[in-house]
Amino acid sequence: MSDLTLYNITNKFVDLMDKAENGELTEEEYNQLGEELALELQHKGSGIIGYAQNEEALIDAVDTQIKRLQEFKKSKQNKLEKFKQYVKENMERLGITKMDTELGTLSIAKNPMSVEIENEEEIPKEFKQQVITTKIDKTAIKNHFKESGEIIPGAKIIDNKTSLRIK
Repeated sequence: MSDLTLYNITNKFVDLMDKAENGELTEEEYNQLGEELALELQHKGSGIIGYAQNEEALIDAVDTQIKRLQEFKKSKQNKLEKFKQYVKENMERLGITKMDTELGTLSIAKNPMSVEIENEEEIPKEFKQQVITTKIDKTAIKNHFKESGEIIPGAKIIDNKTSLRIK
């Protein structure tokens, strides 16, 4: 029984229980088979925990690399922007607005008009938009239900979900 899958172990447990209920097994056979399956399940459980821990470690390592690469990307973007600004300033100092090369063209173009706000308080009301957001406080709804037993209209209380915890 050493290479059984979790699915097969579960099925064998169910089969064992059915046979015991139908009187197809002696108590000794039931105890012996049950003990073997329990050991197999315990062994499989160790494998499940090991797999989950390895996957969590890999996910953490990927997150660390993503963060490092995002920082690297940001650094490269900043360096490129400074380089472009340097080239632009030198072209302007020389009075050059366009330069053709075998790889492409460098040109200085006027940006579209934009607005910069210096002081929000001085901006007239007609140029302001009020933005309102609504957030539902699920914790308050849950606490209200715990205290009063009343279910708030539009909400549903869920208390039958389960999850696997690996420690």
